[in-house]
Amino acid sequence: MTRILVFYPSNLRTVQLETTILAMHRRGVEVELLTTCERGPLHEFLDGERVATHAHPLSQRSSLLYYARQILHLVRFSRERGFTAIYSNLQHANFIAVFAQYLISARVVVFRHHFKFILPVDDIPLRPNRMEQRFDRVINRLARTTVVPSSGVYEGMRAVERADMSRVVVLPYIYDFDRYARPDAEAVAAIRSRFPARLTLLMSGRLIPFKRHAVVFPVVRDLVREGMDLRMLVLGDGPERRALEEFIVAHRLEDRIVMLGFRPDVIDYMAASDLLIHPSLTEASSSVVKEMALVGKTAMVCEGVGDFGEYMQHERNGFVVPRATDGLEIEAILRQVYASPEDLGRLGTSLRASVLGRFSLSAESVNRYLGLAGVPAQGGKRPARLPYQ
Repeated sequence: MTRILVFYPSNLRTVQLETTILAMHRRGVEVELLTTCERGPLHEFLDGERVATHAHPLSQRSSLLYYARQILHLVRFSRERGFTAIYSNLQHANFIAVFAQYLISARVVVFRHHFKFILPVDDIPLRPNRMEQRFDRVINRLARTTVVPSSGVYEGMRAVERADMSRVVVLPYIYDFDRYARPDAEAVAAIRSRFPARLTLLMSGRLIPFKRHAVVFPVVRDLVREGMDLRMLVLGDGPERRALEEFIVAHRLEDRIVMLGFRPDVIDYMAASDLLIHPSLTEASSSVVKEMALVGKTAMVCEGVGDFGEYMQHERNGFVVPRATDGLEIEAILRQVYASPEDLGRLGTSLRASVLGRFSLSAESVNRYLGLAGVPAQGGKRPARLPYQ
């Protein structure tokens, strides 16, 4: 019997992770969850689906003693439960797992979900966190199999981190899109009534430099000064919030750029908006763009980031701007869609079809995830090594 442990540092729910766990569970594989934090909504949901969940929270997450204790716990836990494979997710858990793998028989597979690459040719005044880079170097060196969700992460690991790419596999995320919430029509109408505009823009994500709100805000300021009836709704929070709010006040944009913080009804704000502006440089495989597509809306993204190049087509289902944009390309596109906002509906419909076609749950996609643990594909054939796609 194949037994897989999903090792994870968070207790928050995500459709992508839950889809993968439940798909393997329903295939007859014994799947369990272990987190390095306390129990929470993710544990409660999986418990209800009869997936065993566990938690091992410790204080002082940055200390060497903390990592040593988590490594030893993972080793003991794996030996006691007799896991065939451990699917470790996110940098924090991956760092623990790559050291534990030397003391256990289970096959350890690390899943990398982040993208923060500034290429040598990029003219972008941002630098990734040095501590995060050190963790990535250790994980790259020790991991026997690393799974990434997109060609963008694969190419960044090759070009910037000089990782051993023979141990890296590209495997797109899978989603049970039926599990996403649907917009509330009354709530959407209320948002539109509260924030009326000819063109309603949306930014959604953590307020950090790599999301590049600081590039977009001046563009909106300049277009509003010209008399364009624009409004931008900003969802999320983070260390850049104070500076962004000061920019809004300094340029008297309180009525045109609205900071809303984190909200549980994100899907309603997406449905009430016309276009997502998302020049982020941290996307391994963006969830917010997929969610926007599900409500039939489109987005503006950066080329060469994550998997956008695999399903985003400029002016066919969305808009793609250079990674190093200083805002000029964003401004040109906003002028274009402001003149013909009716075109956005066609692009949103096309993007929805692209997202559903590439990321929907299927028997083949589940086979590929289980193949990492050596499970024969449905139908009896043993899967070949997954290629770079």
